[in-house]
Amino acid sequence: MKPPRTTPSDGPAASATLSGSADGSLTQLATGIGYATAASGVGLAVLPSLVLRLLGTGRAVAPAPFLFRIVGMFMVVSGGQLAEAVRAGESGAVARRWALAAKIGATVMVTVGVLTGRFKKRALALAAFDAFAAALLTQLTQSAPPGAEGRGHGPG
Repeated sequence: MKPPRTTPSDGPAASATLSGSADGSLTQLATGIGYATAASGVGLAVLPSLVLRLLGTGRAVAPAPFLFRIVGMFMVVSGGQLAEAVRAGESGAVARRWALAAKIGATVMVTVGVLTGRFKKRALALAAFDAFAAALLTQLTQSAPPGAEGRGHGPG
């Protein structure tokens, strides 16, 4: 197993945080969530009408498909950033916090979409995935060692 990379400002705390067994599993899950977010963003960017139908909107009317393409592009960037920052052994604290905000926002908005009849109930599976991802990212952020916040780790 390759040791995680650190930058001079990361110090020994970064290596310990990202290579521990529990944190290692969380790190692998966070990397997977990042790549899954990027991949689903590609799906939104390339096939927005199909994704809208899968969410249960019926026939998509303009400008929804175009707007979903834009959302997809941002998902590719933010998901890729999260995956690469965590996978490379960097602290990824900033990427994790913004990904956490995105996952919370997606959970809320998809749920609101279902409650207001914009999406079918099957879209709640997407909200559940985003809620799981938010819980995981919260756990990963809270697992930073005490005092690491000043080096880009943990909450703050």
